[in-house]
Order: sequence, then structure tokens, then C-alpha cells
Amino acid sequence: MKIANSILLISLLHVLMVVGCAHKPAVNTISNAYQEADIQRVEDRRVIKDKALAKALRLMEVRESKTNDGFKRIQVFLKNYNKEPFTFSYRFNWYDENGVEVEAQDDEAWKKVHAMSGDDVTLTSIAPTINCADFKVRIISRH
Repeated sequence: MKIANSILLISLLHVLMVVGCAHKPAVNTISNAYQEADIQRVEDRRVIKDKALAKALRLMEVRESKTNDGFKRIQVFLKNYNKEPFTFSYRFNWYDENGVEVEAQDDEAWKKVHAMSGDDVTLTSIAPTINCADFKVRIISRH
């Protein structure tokens, strides 16, 4: 067993060394194979205006949860499938139960993200008021 673990560790270090020396940086990830979390997935509706952006930055899933004080929290999981690092900006908009936009006190500005090739990116937003029912996240590429 120790020999197999040693071989696995040496192989992993070799892979990390090769990846680290590559000209174009990329990201490898390792996670728990058996998810223990009780995940609340959100079915999404997409409007694609920039096909290159949609191809490079793919939506993996959207999750919903609540903060300890009852505010809705949304996490959007993306992956950079571009062969190069990719820069984009995003902004969340929140809506009440009547579909009226609720403005955040800080008027949530566009946030810039720089994702390496193969990188997993998580966008998170917490509703500005407890009566927010829906959200929209907008994403634009930055060259």
C-alpha cells in the first residue's frame, strides 16, 4: 500500500512539475469524489449574445443556499475552457417577489476576474434584502 501511495505521489509531483514548467499556465483540480453536501441546484435560463465567451467560459452549475440570517445566496460555477488565460467581468442583479429590481446599497459594480486556462471560477452573491426572490448574473469578456 505504501509503495502504491509513493508511486502515486511521485506521479502527481511529476505531473505538477510538467504543468508548472509549461509555457501557458493551466489549472488542475482535485476534489472529494463523494460529495457529502446537500446541494440545492438552480435550473438556469441562458441568453447567449457572445458565442466566443460562451465557448471559452462554460457554466457548470448554479447553486442556491441561505445565509445564517436568512438571505438568499447564489453561487455560479464556471470553467475556463480557453487555451489561454481569460479575463471577464460579472455583475449580479437581484429582484423581489414582484420581479422589481432591488438595488444593493453599494450598487454592486462589475467585478473583474482573471481565470487561468482550465480554472474553475465561482461567482457568489448574497441578496441585498431578505425579500429577494430572483437573480440575474451578467458576464462580459474583457480583452
